[in-house]
Amino acid sequence: MTAHAGDAAVPAPPHSHRGRYLAVWIALLLLTGLTWGLSRSHVPGFAGVAIALGIAIVKGTLVALFFMHLWDRPGPSRLVLLSSLVFVALLIGLTLLDVSTRSPLALPPDADTAPEALRRTILEEEAAGRRSPPERLPRATP
Repeated sequence: MTAHAGDAAVPAPPHSHRGRYLAVWIALLLLTGLTWGLSRSHVPGFAGVAIALGIAIVKGTLVALFFMHLWDRPGPSRLVLLSSLVFVALLIGLTLLDVSTRSPLALPPDADTAPEALRRTILEEEAAGRRSPPERLPRATP
């Protein structure tokens, strides 16, 4: 890029973004470590997913703004990015809305305790001799 001083073209001074790239890279490494730590902490329920998605959004924003050079670009480039994000959010939202209107799977009222109760009943019957333990099949040799 050149700057014009009168009639002569004067080259623009080069600017280095090394410091900015280094800071963004370190931030991305820290956020990746945070995501890894979150996966190891086993946050229950939707909270873990929401936190992980928040971290992913921040990381994606950093990549788009600095490595795709949207930070230094004027409006049209940012508008294209913003409109694509709106459409992605719309598609995900409509998909979630569709899935939420479907009927849940039919589960018996004791679905949480039924497998353990069934296991206990089988073990008690085996111990009392009313049921024989399942036969083991021989392993196939390769």
